[in-house]
Amino acid sequence: MKYRKILLIVGSLYMLAVVASSCLTGRMNDKEMNSYFSKSLYQPKRHFYQALGRELHYVEAGDSSRQPILFVHGSPGSWDNFKSFLKDTFLLAHYHLLAVDRPGFGESQAEGAEDELKNQAEALLPILKRQSQPVILVGHSYGGPVIAEAAIQYPEFIKSLVIVAGSVDPALEPSNWYRYPLRYTPLRWAMPSFFRSSNDELLPLESELKKMSPHWGKIRCPVVVVQGGKDVLVAPDNAKFIKRQLPHVKVTTIWKENMNHFVPWSDPDLIVEGIKRATD
Repeated sequence: MKYRKILLIVGSLYMLAVVASSCLTGRMNDKEMNSYFSKSLYQPKRHFYQALGRELHYVEAGDSSRQPILFVHGSPGSWDNFKSFLKDTFLLAHYHLLAVDRPGFGESQAEGAEDELKNQAEALLPILKRQSQPVILVGHSYGGPVIAEAAIQYPEFIKSLVIVAGSVDPALEPSNWYRYPLRYTPLRWAMPSFFRSSNDELLPLESELKKMSPHWGKIRCPVVVVQGGKDVLVAPDNAKFIKRQLPHVKVTTIWKENMNHFVPWSDPDLIVEGIKRATD
């Protein structure tokens, strides 16, 4: 009886999460993409590529001779979490813009999530290698530790990092008790695939962050942190953790006290400001 009550609670939380997350996980088809970008100077182009023995997907827009920026979404999410940035007139005038579907999401859904940060970083490597110069990485939420791991593993391909509401301090990770029933009970198969992927990669995140913690000293590029004081999903003190971990590089913090977790939608101008500072 107690077990069934737990499942009921978890199921209710799950349904609420699906509704709340629906704006984060849509797969934009070609017709929708063409319509959304119809007045943009550049129509985005889709690319499929191989990494980790699987097919993954990203989108690019703008002049490929300009400074490349790669946007990395959170969990759950998809490339089009950053669609407004890919038609931003300032960014298009100065940068080559790319946004990826991480493994398990968007057009990279097949085969599910990668639950190790080193694999998440490796999934970005072919995109980084295709660029003519080192890339500015912008990572939101779970995308924050992904781009930090990429900077640890592949520093030669990265110009700077913009970590937006990134969950990087293992000591600040919230309890994950409710994720176990979502992975190890039949309830798992009632979930959409994107939510299974999100649950699978978030469940081991604390242990993955512990593995990454001793290696922050390998990051050699400038870092910009964008963080809100009203973030209830990622502890705002993650910004302080990044500063402590990187005394050897320039770390710039853009702080807004009344900002929540959903910065790409609520405060996109702060991400643009972070990109400008990451370019200097």
